[in-house]
Amino acid sequence: MNERQRDLFLWVWSQRRKPGQTAIGIRGALIGAAGGVLFTLLMSPGAPSSVPTYDTGGQLLGALSEHLRMLVLAVPAFAGIAWFLANRVYASQEAMYQAILQSGAQVPTQKPEMQMSDRGPAIAVGIAAAIIAIFIIVLFVMYW
Repeated sequence: MNERQRDLFLWVWSQRRKPGQTAIGIRGALIGAAGGVLFTLLMSPGAPSSVPTYDTGGQLLGALSEHLRMLVLAVPAFAGIAWFLANRVYASQEAMYQAILQSGAQVPTQKPEMQMSDRGPAIAVGIAAAIIAIFIIVLFVMYW
């Protein structure tokens, strides 16, 4: 990591760490819970096969019970995983931040200027993420 990258990390992390580890963990859990809801909407089965097809009320209740069961299982699981990962990332970033500060570096007062060579890896990751997102969207459109 060169000096510009170090200064950028110090400045960005000094801004992002302000809410605290608890708030960031809760934010991660909420995002995970939303992922659990989305997972349930995408993956829930319909009514159980034991419900006759002519029983419209049973079909509806059977489908709702299956959706609720998956929702009750998926939301806490996704929220817990996201909370754990958010806390882990926070702890690792904070450890790196404290180690850099202990080595004698100072947090810059304003955001450092980045050069194109510093932004190259981020641009490459952004392009790869966009391509993956396009493929996922195409698969969803083809499926539905």
